Amino acid sequence: MTPKIASRLLFGFWLVALIIAIWHTFFEQKIVGALIGISSAFTMYYLLRNPQLLMAKTFDEFGDLYDESRDKKYLWGYPGYQAVMLAAVLYIFLV
Repeated sequence: MTPKIASRLLFGFWLVALIIAIWHTFFEQKIVGALIGISSAFTMYYLLRNPQLLMAKTFDEFGDLYDESRDKKYLWGYPGYQAVMLAAVLYIFLV
């Protein structure tokens, strides 16, 4: 797999995760589906920025690539992640 193919594949996964998050937040209003979609969208965005992680052959190589990767904040430490999760839950409860 080349980095270009990995990026295209991840872009498709990111779009699907975003659609799931929007659908479950605004239309079906299911908390579990919304939170899964939101967390998947942030994870796919991280992988979209670092497609070489998908091409690792061993776990050690994956660990080295992860240590050298950029934008780790998009996985858990990004304040926008928690804000989007909270906003989705509040929207579902209040509407």
